[in-house]
Amino acid sequence: MKLLSRYLLKELVVPLVVWVAFLFLLLFVMQFLRGTDVLLGSAVTLVDMGSLLLFLAPHFLMMALPIAFLLAILLGLGRLAEDRELTALQALGIGPVQLLAGPLFVGVVLSALMVLLTSTAEPWGLTRVKEFVAEIIKKNVVGDVKPGVFYEDLSNLTLYAERVEGTDRRWTHVLLNDDRDPAAPLLMLAQTGRVNTNTSGQVLTLVLEDGEAHRSNRGTSSYSVVSFQEAEIAVGVEGSLGRRNRFRSPKEELTPRELLQAADEAERTGGDPRSFLMALHNRLGNALAPLSFALLGTPLAIGRRQGGRAWGYLLTLGGYVLFYLLMRLFEQMGQQGRMPVLLAGQLANVIFCAAGLVAMYRVNRSGTVR
Repeated sequence: MKLLSRYLLKELVVPLVVWVAFLFLLLFVMQFLRGTDVLLGSAVTLVDMGSLLLFLAPHFLMMALPIAFLLAILLGLGRLAEDRELTALQALGIGPVQLLAGPLFVGVVLSALMVLLTSTAEPWGLTRVKEFVAEIIKKNVVGDVKPGVFYEDLSNLTLYAERVEGTDRRWTHVLLNDDRDPAAPLLMLAQTGRVNTNTSGQVLTLVLEDGEAHRSNRGTSSYSVVSFQEAEIAVGVEGSLGRRNRFRSPKEELTPRELLQAADEAERTGGDPRSFLMALHNRLGNALAPLSFALLGTPLAIGRRQGGRAWGYLLTLGGYVLFYLLMRLFEQMGQQGRMPVLLAGQLANVIFCAAGLVAMYRVNRSGTVR
């Protein structure tokens, strides 16, 4: 029996590792392509790319593990069914229920890992990504501003420098057009300028020296001019980052404890704590998805004879899309108060588990291969 368990685990673990690696790489490439204007800047190094990959790894694993596990079950155990190996095991008295032990064991391990990731590493990684990409944007501004070329990568700002000189990339004869306030645009002309990269967080500071600031009010005919010796323009890079990096919700940056604290604070101040509680239970529901996938995927895999890999791919895609849609539907109902948040977070898993138990009962009655 131990030999059989090791053999079945091998049929699950090997494709699981392969598909996790493939999906992880796919997710990273997709994210990279969405942020090429930041990640291909002149200041980005291979070390920066490695750091970004490290910070994103927990988030991508949370996305890749459930679908890779379902795919491993349907393809791994499905191959045994197609090759009649499960028929031979049934002749030896090993039924479908006994074959469920291996996928359930792997599902428990994956769920425990996902609970750990979503409670610690994922919030930490997403928070660090936000800070890290902000620092990259700041460094890119220093390196990407070219003499005689308009720089427009900052939201609603246009920067122009006639010359860029020195190791600190100081600008000469600078023009800065600020349209962040459409009703009162600002035009600044300065003899010199530079980027202050010592600021922390989501703020970048442009330092302009010896110049004039021109502001007009489009609602009236007023126009003002102010001379200055030194002016600092604070630019929030969060808008630039958010425009290129929309792969997460801000609540995913909070740990479960922080979500509970936010819910308590919202309740004390008369707000609605359901959004924070729903985020917590939805995260837990996603982490427990491998268990429901094991219960549903095993009977679907061992109860068929034909279809091949195409059948496995199609069923995996359809199953995961259905699970995702159910999670989103119940999440909305939980946030709207039409369903308790605990039930809303786990109902998709309950439905899949119930469907899996029914399918296992039918397969067990009719035999491994019909």
